[in-house]
Amino acid sequence: MLHPDDLDERLPRPHHRWIRPDGRLGRLLALGGLLLALGGCASYQPLPPTAEQAPVAVPPHQAWTLASATAFALQHNPNLRESTLQLTLARQQAGLAQVPPPLGLGFSLDHPWQQGLFNAFSLSASQDLSFWLQRAPRDARIRATLRQAILNQRWQAWQLVAAVQQQYVSLWTFSAQQRLLDTQIDWARQRRAEAQPARAAGLITADAEALLDARLAEWQQAAATLEQQQRKARVAFNQLLGVAADADTPLDPPPSPPSGVPPQPVELDQLPQRPDLLALHAAIDEQDAQYRQALLDQFPAISLGLTRSQDTSKVQTLGLGIQLVIPLFDGNRHAIAVADTRRALAAEQYRNRLAHARAEVIALQQKQAALQRNRVEIEQHLRALRPTLAHAEQAMTAGLMSASSVDALRQALFAQQTALLENTAEQQRAAYALPALAGIAPAGLPPAAAADAPSPHP
Repeated sequence: MLHPDDLDERLPRPHHRWIRPDGRLGRLLALGGLLLALGGCASYQPLPPTAEQAPVAVPPHQAWTLASATAFALQHNPNLRESTLQLTLARQQAGLAQVPPPLGLGFSLDHPWQQGLFNAFSLSASQDLSFWLQRAPRDARIRATLRQAILNQRWQAWQLVAAVQQQYVSLWTFSAQQRLLDTQIDWARQRRAEAQPARAAGLITADAEALLDARLAEWQQAAATLEQQQRKARVAFNQLLGVAADADTPLDPPPSPPSGVPPQPVELDQLPQRPDLLALHAAIDEQDAQYRQALLDQFPAISLGLTRSQDTSKVQTLGLGIQLVIPLFDGNRHAIAVADTRRALAAEQYRNRLAHARAEVIALQQKQAALQRNRVEIEQHLRALRPTLAHAEQAMTAGLMSASSVDALRQALFAQQTALLENTAEQQRAAYALPALAGIAPAGLPPAAAADAPSPHP
């Protein structure tokens, strides 16, 4: 008598023409699926050979203006380019934080060793549900972190514009002082050449000639010192622009300071809108989201899983599993305390920065007032010295005044002219620095960097 299994082996097994009994089609389908999966993977891309070299921008052939130098720095400043890449990285990290955790898949195959008729297998799939249950504080933290990156990059652009404007004024002032010194040196050399025959004729004394030599040596030393300062200022200016350190593009005269400076008394309404202060406020929001996250973490984390299995007796089962991760030892109390302290620290840092910024604005405004008072005094001295020097030179020509007295008057006039140049430069630098400090976008910024939205969202 035949066994049913023997009968099944003798019966012919039908198959279609497109199905190979050797399983070749299955292998082809598996290979095609593997190739399709590999085709969607990212591949390694090496850095270009010039990535490790510092890029150097080429300055224009015409002279710099304050507007063109500011626009050039916003495009080629190395620190601002690095900050832009950091902002791009922050956006990518924000997108990465929104990706759900990977799905866990498992498969096992067991072959019976002694007893058992069939192979046993097990299939499982699991997913962490905490990602979905804690979405609100996570999204708040992501938004706050990205706001910080946006605002820090914006504040760096504000500071760059103010630094370029102030350095431009300093470099132009050094050039003006150098021209003034050259005029004095040329005058002293001419007087020195005229003093030799006058000394031989007994018209001037040896003391006057020695004083003239001392003035000439003093002005020449001042010119050498000023040249060194001008070179250092030029290198710093070129670094801000991102050009070669030895670039020597000439400068056009800077325009008048911007008119949108907060008037007296100091207006501090826009101060909390400064990008760095907004970034610190976003840091408070981030730490608050971390605190809420810590509060949720004191509850168990939940993972849900599905299983499909078969034992060696070919008994198949389908199951559902739940896994709980319980903070059993401290109930997450330490993490909650840390998050709460960090939130308080962020708030304290914001208050300190706001108070410091307020003091900076008031001090700079007081400095502007003092500079204006000093300028009035300098201009009064200049109005008195110029005609006095002209009369003194006429009196010296007529033999009514000594050359040493005229030289002293000329030295006093030169000191006041130098003081006026320095006072003007200080006033211009303060005027260019004050808008950014007071929370007003500096002139020359593009609209994206000058935006004053209190809480930009990604």
